[in-house]
Amino acid sequence: MTKSVLVSLMMVLSFNAAQANDGDLTLPGERWLAKFTAFVCEDGNTPTASVPAEFAAYNVAFGKASTDYSLDNLLVKATFEQDGVTCSYSSIIFADNAAKTAKLVQSKAYAPNGGSDCAQGKAFLDGVLNFNNYKYLHGRAAIYVPASDAALQCGGSATTVGLHFQVLGRVQ
Repeated sequence: MTKSVLVSLMMVLSFNAAQANDGDLTLPGERWLAKFTAFVCEDGNTPTASVPAEFAAYNVAFGKASTDYSLDNLLVKATFEQDGVTCSYSSIIFADNAAKTAKLVQSKAYAPNGGSDCAQGKAFLDGVLNFNNYKYLHGRAAIYVPASDAALQCGGSATTVGLHFQVLGRVQ
């Protein structure tokens, strides 16, 4: 009896571990596709002087973003490095266009080729994407995230930098 419980528990744990690394999050009803273009300052047009320090430390590279028809649900994908391994990151963000805020709903990070649990980089990205101001201008959007060197990047008393995405078109 104990042996069968142990075997069952091991199978459940194996299944959960396999599920944890089975790919990026997906967005049901994905309709609009965008790509990351730059870190920007408050005006949404001026690129930062360089990649903000915390993002550079993890070698974060944002990729595509997509929304559903409502434009309220946003899927953001990125990669980062941890433990000398490239990790994939995906997040679902609720973009409240009326309130001009973006709130992290769910995220996932994994190393496609193994070698890291990606937990530190995930925690960093989850922290900066947790709850932020959001601007949508026709065809482009920016989520303003905290950056310790924002003032150095953008001047003045800046505390955030924008993750700027340009709409590419409709998902086929």
